Amino acid sequence: MAEVKTNEMAVKNETRPAAEQKRQPVVMTPPVDIYETEEGILLLADMPGVPKENLDVHVDKNMLTIKGEIGDIVPKDITPLYVEFNGKAFERAFTLGPDVDVSKIEASMNAGVLKIFLPKSEEVKPRKIEVTVE
Repeated sequence: MAEVKTNEMAVKNETRPAAEQKRQPVVMTPPVDIYETEEGILLLADMPGVPKENLDVHVDKNMLTIKGEIGDIVPKDITPLYVEFNGKAFERAFTLGPDVDVSKIEASMNAGVLKIFLPKSEEVKPRKIEVTVE
């Protein structure tokens, strides 16, 4: 009869020093798609697992910063035996040009995708000039 080994991984993890078991969470860079229209610039950032209350989008001078922390997936009273994914936060920053109207930036979140619209200022938007007959 073959010997069955159970909780082998748990035994291996218990023999490691505590310093090895506790890794610092990694701050990940979210992938972002950028589109330009006549009205402005659209950013779509993939931030799965980030609830709205853990999301921070702010502008300081000409720097747009996106930060988000992933919510707890595993209940606190459960200790994982093995963890491959150690990322808990997203962060990315963009330098904005003078053409962006910072006071009218809009952001929304749906299904893990952060959508940010950066409207162009009225001075730089293309406009049609009507020609009159004299």
